[in-house]
Amino acid sequence: MMTYRKTWGRALVRTILFATALAAGAAQADTYPSRPLTLLVPFTAGGATDVLARALAEGLARQLKQSVVVENVPGAGGSVGQSRAARSAADGYTLLLGNVGTLAANASLYKNLSYNVLTDFVPLASVGDAPQVLSVRAGLPARTFDEFVAYAKANQGTMNFGTAGVGSGSFLGGILLNAAIGVNILPIHYRGAAQATADVMAGHIDYTVESSSTAVSSISSGKIKGLVVLRGERVKVLPGVQATSETSYPDLHYDIWNMVLVPKGVPPAVAEQLNASLNQVLHSPEIQARYAEMGVAVPTAEHRSLKGSAELLQTEVARWKALLHAAGIEPGAT
Repeated sequence: MMTYRKTWGRALVRTILFATALAAGAAQADTYPSRPLTLLVPFTAGGATDVLARALAEGLARQLKQSVVVENVPGAGGSVGQSRAARSAADGYTLLLGNVGTLAANASLYKNLSYNVLTDFVPLASVGDAPQVLSVRAGLPARTFDEFVAYAKANQGTMNFGTAGVGSGSFLGGILLNAAIGVNILPIHYRGAAQATADVMAGHIDYTVESSSTAVSSISSGKIKGLVVLRGERVKVLPGVQATSETSYPDLHYDIWNMVLVPKGVPPAVAEQLNASLNQVLHSPEIQARYAEMGVAVPTAEHRSLKGSAELLQTEVARWKALLHAAGIEPGAT
């Protein structure tokens, strides 16, 4: 009888605790959001990820009726900002914007990350697919991508390309480019994509792989040449830049997907509300027009869902692990 009472008592306590947790989550969902939110960007201001973040923050602020403050936390290819996001309170007030590099590739590039991207975060939605452009210094003697390949093969020992850090989209683009055309051009790492692009414009480095959203302004300056969009079709914002289908490398394709996440433990109702708000933002005329200006595509409905974005992240972590291993890129310490 005593054993039965103890077992029954423990079961009752668990039931009460579970009901209390549900009630607390429901109460938070009813009042959420009651104060401003922070959107962490693991890169410096001015780069493609930052530009995208600020467009999303404006839309979210309208949907949630609260300010959404963009905070740049650069360093270590995005892992500094993501580590901070992982340590944040799981209350829905701290969001993270990551991309294929910071989220999928970093898991294989760094040995000692303080977080596990697959278990310490809840993906909310994929929010933008950005075409990537090979942007070279104005004085580089190549007018087309095929001419660039020939020049790179002959001069790879003295060339370099700029990145926003190990694991960044520009780094991965450069590594894929090396593998695709059969060269070994070394990267130079900066704190952000904007600094890398600035040094290409100044002629200090040879090229970078940048988003179409930033390539529009850098190419229009005349200090950078856009040689190719790394996809099969041209983009409307850069009609004069050829696509890889027009070159000797028609299968070369590289877009950067971007995703918004929250720390693990955020109440499901809050995650669902944020997902719904993000989808409303992505369907708004304001963001549609902004994306058109940047050359960014709205992801598929599947990738914009809670389930689909989680599956995308898991699939991409595995994919980049295989790609980086094949390229001979070994993980290093943060």
